[in-house]
Amino acid sequence: MGESPVKVLLDTSIYIPHINDGVTHPNLAIKSGRPLVYMSAVVMQELYTGALDPVTSKLLDRLYRTFKTIGRLVTPLSGDWRYAGKVISKMGAKYGFENLFLSRLLNDALIALTARRIGAFVVTANTKDFLKLKEFVNFKLD
Repeated sequence: MGESPVKVLLDTSIYIPHINDGVTHPNLAIKSGRPLVYMSAVVMQELYTGALDPVTSKLLDRLYRTFKTIGRLVTPLSGDWRYAGKVISKMGAKYGFENLFLSRLLNDALIALTARRIGAFVVTANTKDFLKLKEFVNFKLD
């Protein structure tokens, strides 16, 4: 028998090098099992923000449609936004981060909270920021 599927939500840092090569679905080797990939609306927004040419934009359109069609596009709920604001405030108080850094962490907090809500692991190349978030939010990080 094969490994059981494990829900994963990929951070933007995982997609960027692949999208730069024209690939929308990176091959994953995760420690937790066979990945069942979900897309965060926050990650889509970050990817579109960095899409500086029509080819990349069309690639992202295809990626978006795929996840929307298969029902694996997830969006933060109002409670996720509320909790993220509280987490960012606590991080700022503890670490004295400047507002620009805290606003960047807001997206990571939303990704982590959405992953937690759907029972998914966050897969990222940006482990430093997500490990800081783990001090304040209980979520799975692969």
